[in-house]
Order: sequence, then C-alpha cells, then structure tokens
Amino acid sequence: MVRRVLLACVWLLPAAASAQSTGTPSRLLQGIVTDAQTRDVLPGVSVFVPALDRGAATDLGGHFHISGLPADTLTVRITSVGFEPLVRRVDLREGNVSIDVRLRGATLGLTSVDVTADASRQRLTEDVRAVSTLDGDELEALRGSSLGETLAEINGVSTLSSGPTVAKPVVRGLHSERVLILDNGVQQEGQQWGGEHAPEIDPFAPGEIEVVKGAAGVEYGAGAIGGVIRLQDRPLPDAPGVGGRLSTQAFTNSGQGAASLFLEGADSGGLAWRVRGSVRRAGDARTPDFVVRNSAFAEASGEAVLGVQLGGIDWEARARRFATELGIYKGSHFGNQRNLEEIIARGGPDPDWNYEFSYEIEAPKQVVTHDVGSLRAGWRTGLGEWTAQAGVQRNHRQEFDAHRPYSDSLAALGERPSFDLTLYTGTFDTRLRHRQSDRLFGTVGVSWLNQVNSNGASGYLIPNFSAVTGGLFAHQTWLATDRLSLEAGTRLDARWQRARPYNPALREIEVEARTYGSLSGTLGALYTLGSAWSVSGNLGTAWRPPGINELYAFGVHHGTARFERGSTDLVPERSLDASATLRHESALASAEVNAYANRIADYIYFLETEGPTITIRGTFPTFDAVQDDALLRGLDATAEVRPLSWLTLGGSASLLRADNLDRDGPLYGVPSDRFGARLRLHRERLGPLAAPFAEVEVRHTTRQDRIQPEAYLPAPPPDAYTLTGLRFGTEVTVNGTPLRLALGIDNLFDVRYRDILSRFRYFIDEPGRNVTFRVTVPFGSVGT
Repeated sequence: MVRRVLLACVWLLPAAASAQSTGTPSRLLQGIVTDAQTRDVLPGVSVFVPALDRGAATDLGGHFHISGLPADTLTVRITSVGFEPLVRRVDLREGNVSIDVRLRGATLGLTSVDVTADASRQRLTEDVRAVSTLDGDELEALRGSSLGETLAEINGVSTLSSGPTVAKPVVRGLHSERVLILDNGVQQEGQQWGGEHAPEIDPFAPGEIEVVKGAAGVEYGAGAIGGVIRLQDRPLPDAPGVGGRLSTQAFTNSGQGAASLFLEGADSGGLAWRVRGSVRRAGDARTPDFVVRNSAFAEASGEAVLGVQLGGIDWEARARRFATELGIYKGSHFGNQRNLEEIIARGGPDPDWNYEFSYEIEAPKQVVTHDVGSLRAGWRTGLGEWTAQAGVQRNHRQEFDAHRPYSDSLAALGERPSFDLTLYTGTFDTRLRHRQSDRLFGTVGVSWLNQVNSNGASGYLIPNFSAVTGGLFAHQTWLATDRLSLEAGTRLDARWQRARPYNPALREIEVEARTYGSLSGTLGALYTLGSAWSVSGNLGTAWRPPGINELYAFGVHHGTARFERGSTDLVPERSLDASATLRHESALASAEVNAYANRIADYIYFLETEGPTITIRGTFPTFDAVQDDALLRGLDATAEVRPLSWLTLGGSASLLRADNLDRDGPLYGVPSDRFGARLRLHRERLGPLAAPFAEVEVRHTTRQDRIQPEAYLPAPPPDAYTLTGLRFGTEVTVNGTPLRLALGIDNLFDVRYRDILSRFRYFIDEPGRNVTFRVTVPFGSVGT
C-alpha cells in the first residue's frame, strides 16, 4: 500500500508541475517591518515563503512586496540580524494582503555554530555562525514526539536513550549538564545530570528551536561546553482578534495518542495573551519481536502567557507546568548476577516471555513535575535596549524501585519512592544591547542563579545541597567591511555550593563547601566570498565545575539500572573549542560543512567497571566517576540540490572521533558516525491540495568500533543499521477551514537494531515500525 501511494506521488506531482493552470489568480503580499522596541523601520529584513522558495528584502523604509503568489494560505518567515525570527501565516485566498511586522531584539551569539534542520534557508552573511531555526512546517511535522526525538532530525545531533520512553539530545558527543536548554530565555534547571532524565518540555510548545553547537560560555555561563538548545514560543499576536489551533497525533507502535490546544488573542491597546494545554498517552512500545514491558507513559502540560505594554516597557509573564509518569523497562532490573549474564548472553528477553500490550505503568517508573514562572521586561534608554528576566522553577522527581524499599519492608511495591528529589531554582538575567554605529554594536549583561536541592527519600545517590552562581559578560561585533565581520567577548563566572553528602567509608553525613570561578572567552570572524559562498571561524574557551552527582553519587540509579559512585577529587573541566564553516547558497543548491575540534582538559565521565554491584535491590553494573583529558574532533555536512521546481535532493553526514589523551585510546561513550539521504517531491498546489509533498529518507548509522580499552562492556558494540522513513503531507480546506494532514512511517522495513547510546542496548532492541498520523486545525483570526 505504501509503495502504491509513493509511486502515485512520483507520477502525479511532476505532471502537476507541467500542467499549471493559467487561470490561477495572482496575489500580492506587502507590508512594513519595524523594531518592536523602538518602532524604527528595519531595512534589509528577509521576508521568505518556504513553500515557494521565494522572498524579498525590505527597502530603506522597511517596506517589502512579493507579487505573483497563489490564492492560498502561506507560511511566511521574517528574519534579520540581531532580531528574533518571526513566522506568520497569511491568507491570500480572498485577495491581496498587507501586514505590519514587529521584530523583537535578540542577543547576538559568538562562540559557536547554530545548526538546524534547514540550513539551506540561511543568508550567508546573517552571522558569524550559521544562524537557522527548526520552525514552521518543519517543526509542525514533528509535533507529538519528545524534544530529544525532534532534535534528532538535525544533522550532528543524536540522542541518549533509556528505553523507548526517554531520549535526551547529544550535541557533538556531549550531553546532560554540558548542553544547556533555554526555554523562552529561562535556563531549564531540573535533574539534568541524569542520562535518562529527559528535558521536561512540552513538545507542542516551541514555535522555533535552535541548536547552538560548541562552547557557548560567554553568552550562557559555566557549563555550556557542548552547546545550547534554545526554545522559543511563537510570538504573542500583535493584531486584534482571537484564534487558536488544535493539533492531534496518533502513533501505531505504542498506541500513543497526543493532542494540544492553544488559544490566543490581542486587543488594540497592547494587551496579548495565550493559554495552552497538551496531553500525551502511550502504551508499551514494540520491537520487531517483543512488547517492551512497562514502557508506557502519561504526560500533561499547561501554559499561560500574558504580554502588555505599559509606560514604554514591554512586559511578558509566563507560567507553565509539565507532569509525566513513565515506566522503565522491567527487563533492565535483575535479582542477581546470573540473571544479568543470561540476558546479555541471550541478547534479549527470554523468547518464552510473551508480554501483552498494556497502558499500565508499574514500578520501576519515574514521576516528574516541573513548574516554571517568569517575568520579562524590555525597554529602551539613551544607552540602548535593555531586557531583564526573572524566573523561578520547581522540579520534583521521584523514581520507584522494582523491589520493595529496603527501609520499609511492609510498603507496597511502587507506593514509596526510593529516589525523591526536589530542586528549587531562582534566576535573574539583565542585558543591554548597545550600538555605537551601524558597524559597531554589542551586548553586556549580568546573570544570577540560586538553587536548593532536597532529598526526600532514603538513599544517597544525590545529597541535599545549595548553590549560588553569578556571572557578568560583554561581547562586541564589528562589521569591518562589507565582506568581513569580527566578534569578540569574555565572561567571568563564580559558583558557591554547600552539600551534605554521605561518606560510605565513615557511614555518616558530612558537610562540604566548595567555590569555583573562571573566565570564558571567544573570537570569531566571517568573510563572504562573492554572492554564493562564505567562510567563518570561531575560537572559544569555556569551563564547567563538577556536577553534584559527579562529586557525591553513591547508590542505584534506577532509570539507567546501574550503581553510580562519584569522586570528591574531581576538578573543573576546561574546554578549548575551534571550528570552521564553509557555506554555499544559491537558487540551485545549498550546502554547509562544519569542522571542529574541542579539547577538554579534565573531562569528567562515568566509566563502567568490571564486576557489578550487588545490593538488596538487585544486581547492577557499576559506574565510577573518572577524569581524563579528551579531544573531540568532527565534521558535520549537509547539502541540498533543487534541480527542478518540484524536486529536492538532500544528503548529510556527521562524523566524530573522540580520544582519551591520558589513556592513549578512544574516549568512552560517544555516538557512531551517521549518514543520511532524502528525496522530496513537492508542489505549490495539486488540485484541491495545497503544498502537497512526499518524501523518502534513508539514514545509516555505523558500528562504533572505537572503544576505550579500560571500559568494561558486558557485550560487544551493536552492529551498524540502516533505517528508511516516509512522509506525506498536504493542506486541504473544509468549509473555509484549512486542515493540515501528515502521514509518516518510521523504520519502514521493521529493522531490528540497537544503538551505542542506548542505556538498554544490552537488554532489548529499539522500537520497530511506527506509523504516525497528524491533523492540525487552525481557527480564528490569529491562530494560524
């Protein structure tokens, strides 16, 4: 059936391209773009229609016009250097349209490379980095998947998984506390140190996602050695009216259903608002051969946003809650050493274990809630544009053992958590965007973070602690010539922390205070080579203090089914990151090649040691926190060719070589090389269908043969594997309402495979074929 549908698309779309009706009405889109803070007009702004691969730039008066557009509903993307990108839906079915666009100022970055799933849309001179976003229709096609699964669509980003329910992003081989997440300007602070602690983010909420690769310490402070993931909601509406959007998804593999509804509105007095609610519910996932027992999950989230302009100040207040309960594969927990050895030798569950599909969630499991509140203000003075943002967060994480708690033998299974942490975080950031001239501008800022962590259960995996972190930074951009731009910046951070860890030797709780502080810095340059090529380079240094878990962990980590032991001898990491990027952009093709090298002194990681730890709760592999010098070198490349108006061909490659300089061999725990190719057929219109497309994508992951000699692996690394996916989509209008429909098939051929970054690769295969169906219904005047 799938083959017939794809063949039909192959034949019909080219035919439609050569049979375009001459009677189709032509529309005009025009408007003006201004600075949201100053109301000044903005020349040179890019106004682009992705579906048609057409656009225009604003003139000196901030005006633009694009003629010859179809009488249809289109997505328009507006971008400019130093401003947040904006996506608008415009309805041209009734006639020509004029829009008034206001762009918000964004902090210019320095030290790294931003990469997204559509690098071909980037302007060569937009930044020293390749600034791009995953947004609009691209992001809409991935709604309902987790943040980690969504980011895996980006070349050079992989995922660290703990069974089917947990996936977190890995950027350039680094993850967890080395990759910061900013949610609408607030640094996400949960128990992100855990390899199976997925980001507590509603996958329906972001209007755009940016991935910043490389050391980003100047902008974001200590810890951003691997990169930064920036999540930004769609802007609040600026035109009077009320609207919204309903998104629904269905997944066959786990029986998952997902839905999200948001309503938003604005009045003529400068008041705007939005409310959103989302739910996801899934049962047990399936490999090609087995049901993955106890891999169901339930998730719900809600958000409210209010924006208003008072006294020349733009205010925006946000409040959101994320809550999830998810099961951990039961086969990853064992009663003794013999059970562990048997399942590893067998390569999977006992064939006689015929688990039935279920939506029930049992222990072992995780229950997590995350609450965030923030207040942001922006105003302009004679010095420049000021922004200030304060945030508060509460992260409550509970993990339930597969066995009865040893401290309460009468407790029912799964009723009392064996791991219960509550983390409170307060943040404050303020920054000034100043401009000395059209060619010289920059940003200075101050940030503050305060944390208190409470351990509310028995066990000593993570102790009680408190911490305060403060920083100040400055960076400057100089447009030296029409072809050359230069950037530089520096930052000073300090961290004070006090912890109450358990000393296993003395069998008592101790009090320990530590202080850390250091500088980060960056230099960058971009040079354009004619109208279609540019080259850029970055050199940055950043640092990261040891995490609380790396210093003091001592106990069973149930989500990853392992026993972890920290070390109080650890010292801060120091990263020196260098990268170079070559870009091409023309009507026929787009390409980007980024080469990088990141040397990390005193790199901290958990190394699996020979011999498991036997506890009253079972037998678990043992991991010790160790520290070595490391060098990570890699290459990320993407290319896209558009030989015909209805055909797009694409390819990608991501290669990484990581070495342990102290142990003279490969580094432990890095992703395999990955390659991809895709073919996309698309049309502006096909009969009653607007913007139909069909796409086939093939991804190949190599076997990771570069294994650190000292690492004890109970089983050999997984074999290489190749996955094929299909996607179809279009938009139809029913009673005047546009419906966006999308069908996707992942792992089309139901391939059995395991990934080197899966914590459960010893126990179970990855999920098999999965068919997804998505329907999105916008309504009202501003919900599109």
